[in-house]
Amino acid sequence: NDNRSSVSIIIMASFTRLVVLLHVSLFSRVVFAGDFLVGAGIYDVTGPCAQVNFMGMAQPKQTGHGIHNRLRSRAFIFMEDVSDRTSENTVCFVSVDTGMGSDIITARVIDRLQELIPEEICTIENTSISGTHTHSGPAGFLQYILYQFTSLGWVEETASAFVEGIAQSIYRAYSNLQPASVYSNSGLLYGSNINRSPTSYLENPQEERDRYADQGDTDKEMLLLKLVADDGKELGMLNWFAVHGTSMNNTNVLISGDNKGYASYLAERYFNGPDVLAGKGDFVAAFASTNLGDVSPNTDGAKCTDTGLPCEPYTSTCHGNNMVCIASGPGKDMFESTEIIGKKQFDFALDLYKDATEKN
Repeated sequence: NDNRSSVSIIIMASFTRLVVLLHVSLFSRVVFAGDFLVGAGIYDVTGPCAQVNFMGMAQPKQTGHGIHNRLRSRAFIFMEDVSDRTSENTVCFVSVDTGMGSDIITARVIDRLQELIPEEICTIENTSISGTHTHSGPAGFLQYILYQFTSLGWVEETASAFVEGIAQSIYRAYSNLQPASVYSNSGLLYGSNINRSPTSYLENPQEERDRYADQGDTDKEMLLLKLVADDGKELGMLNWFAVHGTSMNNTNVLISGDNKGYASYLAERYFNGPDVLAGKGDFVAAFASTNLGDVSPNTDGAKCTDTGLPCEPYTSTCHGNNMVCIASGPGKDMFESTEIIGKKQFDFALDLYKDATEKN
């Protein structure tokens, strides 16, 4: 427990350091101009797509039978002092299409980076590996028993694919380091998430709920960073928005990056061009996870499959039966819902990106 706590603190500290390093202000359209070295990189982490349990839904029978879209790791390196290329002046942030990060994956990635990168740039102290929280990726990469039950333990094929892919994405970001400016923008995105436990939210003090009356019972804010090289080349975007990776439901048996993976695909296709294969372009777009605990993409809400009526709100049941209370939407099926929620994030992020142009 002490080791888990210390690693978690390090990960949180590195993310906080990213925010502080970039002087991010939710009310400013530019973070910092010049005097940064910035690199972005992408690499495939798909792993085994058949006969491996998925991480997230805790359904033993939900095992892979193919691929909906491939999983990728998207890495960003921010170096503050171009004259002092050390980890003390650097933050390495990775958004990867997995259920979550893992202490053991992070440790193995750092070990692999020592083989790939001649400089000590990304270390355990300054590297944050964040899962997009898709529930349609392979399991077996976490070192705690609770998370390994439905995958029947450790799956080395999953772990080794994640480690190598994440390390290679960081290596590509390192190889692409160049002088750049980092801009920020933020705004409220509506119609893309709901609270899956609204009755629990009502237990918060009225005064607190009043402070967020404009957003309701979920965080609607998207924070975006725009990365532009000093020569004018657009390097990538990195944004955070709260929504679960569960547009693909627990009947899905295809590997998928879910709505955030689809949003990244749309953004990279937009900037790299339709003729560039997915995952091969220079522009890297990460739609990272944030405070998505009770935040669902199934915007039609929970309804009774036998009657079409809303479920009983306090018990999530239909005439006493919780098996027929299912949340879904906004599409006609999970594939369309994934595309709709993903495109909403992409469209909004693109608007924020285009508007993040002012320098001060």
